[in-house]
Amino acid sequence: MNLRKLLIEFDTDGQSRDALRRILKVPLATFLFLSLALLSVNLRADEVADAEALVRAGKFREAYKLLEPLEESKAGDLKFDYLLARSALETGNPSKASFIYERILAIEPNFVGVRIEMGRAYLALGDYARAKLEFETVIRIPNLPPDLRQQAEAYGKLADQYSKGKKTVAYGYMEYGYGHDSNPLSAIARNPITVAGGVPIPLPDSSLARSSNYNAVSLGGEVIHALGSGFSVYAGGDARARFYNQLDQADNMAVDLRGGVGYSAGKHNIRVGVLGGTYELDHTSFRRSLGGNADYRFLLNDATQLTANITAIRFKYVNELLQTNDYDLYSGLLGFTRSVAGGRAIIGLNLVGGYETADPRRQDGDKRFGGLRLIAQAAFTERIGSFLSLGATMNDYLAENAFFDKQRRDYFYDATAGVTFGIKAGWSVRPQISYYKNVSNIDLYRYDRTDVSFNIRKDF
Repeated sequence: MNLRKLLIEFDTDGQSRDALRRILKVPLATFLFLSLALLSVNLRADEVADAEALVRAGKFREAYKLLEPLEESKAGDLKFDYLLARSALETGNPSKASFIYERILAIEPNFVGVRIEMGRAYLALGDYARAKLEFETVIRIPNLPPDLRQQAEAYGKLADQYSKGKKTVAYGYMEYGYGHDSNPLSAIARNPITVAGGVPIPLPDSSLARSSNYNAVSLGGEVIHALGSGFSVYAGGDARARFYNQLDQADNMAVDLRGGVGYSAGKHNIRVGVLGGTYELDHTSFRRSLGGNADYRFLLNDATQLTANITAIRFKYVNELLQTNDYDLYSGLLGFTRSVAGGRAIIGLNLVGGYETADPRRQDGDKRFGGLRLIAQAAFTERIGSFLSLGATMNDYLAENAFFDKQRRDYFYDATAGVTFGIKAGWSVRPQISYYKNVSNIDLYRYDRTDVSFNIRKDF
């Protein structure tokens, strides 16, 4: 029976005819609803595809206008969320972008690209501490300026390059300082010293602590090349020199080089590499070093980072008479860093320990050591910040020194504090003061030292 005949038959009975109409209306309405829904989905899919094309073309404002009305229905879709967050970030809405990035990372914590852009969002919000922590899970370079804001901005420049698809990024700096050092050679101030048997021995004035003004220069940098799948390679180096006005024999220069492989995956960042260096004293080659290290950092949450590091380095003295002091250093570090004060400050605590295997001829023998370091940084304004570092280390030597008839034990304390002033793009000035004190059970190794300096730095 066809539909036309059925309608005619039902037409003889008005009640039956009305029932049929109701039956036919239900599937027709459903069909129309489903059709419109599918059409809407297709249109929205087309809009997301159009927005993706706009983002790829750098037309973030147009993409944001297209995507923002769809957020209520599309939120939770990773691709949509990423496009919306990226568009929000690039159009001056870092607060909205950070909220969406957090939503993405809650679902997919290993989305490395989002971590870079989350750091950029925090940086735009002035949340320097959390920006630094996010960047360090992906990009990590040493010898950044001591100012928290400048550190975050240095990372941000590299992050911008990564966001533009660059596989190779680079960072560099140069610095000049003028200062006064109360004891450049870390010499004893006490005279005479006491040796085995309580015998006093006077020291010549040339062996006692003397002060001097100095000029200091340093420069360095690092290049990082992304290999894909979270892997990268890096190479870098630093050179530092001091020239003392009243104490030429304290002039020194150090050159340190490093290179290795890095891996970033979500909250994890690993670096394994080799390092080596040379040290000159009084314009003469004094010591060389070669070794390796492995460093691991884990972003526990958006405000807390954990660090673990192991290092092994061999130190060799150039002068044959000093080669009895050769040693191998093995050290480890466990660190905790946390963002505080709404991201305008950061505090850190590092526990360090290790062992030195000495040349058998070294008078004090092998050494074991352990200590801790407290670090704090704060950004007061857009251009003014401060930093503080406090450390304490116990050094326990394992052989009896025959000249003093004692096993040497030292307690070394140091403190550095300073203020940074940003003066223009990449430029800063930094007055700082450092104090060092070594307390030893052997007179010859007791000293204290104060270093005050004014520094000008350029980061690029």
